[in-house]
Amino acid sequence: MNPHVDDKRAVILIGHGSRAAGADDDMEKIAVGLREKSGGIVETCRMSGLGIPFEGAFERCVRRGAKEIIVLPYFLHFGVHLRKDIPEILRTAARRRPEIRLVLGRHLGYDDALVNLLAKRIGESESLCDVRELAPAPIDRHPVDAPEEKRP
Repeated sequence: MNPHVDDKRAVILIGHGSRAAGADDDMEKIAVGLREKSGGIVETCRMSGLGIPFEGAFERCVRRGAKEIIVLPYFLHFGVHLRKDIPEILRTAARRRPEIRLVLGRHLGYDDALVNLLAKRIGESESLCDVRELAPAPIDRHPVDAPEEKRP
């Protein structure tokens, strides 16, 4: 564990979520990278009802001893989820657990690093096929692919 990490602080990445198989994999990879980099508590949750909801991730952080939880929205745009839905969810949790400092962090939004990333993606896309040649991609998760708490 990184000795500079406050072991009483946790981070929760909150994303939209999707029923499409593998759609959340990148957010999970980011969480793994943050855990490796900080050595601290990093959880993920989704707004869609698939996977662990915010309340579950929040309680896992509390059970692990977190006294401060920073919730980072894994969203590019400052839309309804960021303006209304997520603050309401966090306020409800804060009322239930007044001893926990709960912070709504900044969403991904604009950053010069995104400009560089998009420039990289443009270069990577130049050799890709025309859209008419794309193979169909499955959308729905099969029951065996669904998160455990949503399996029949």
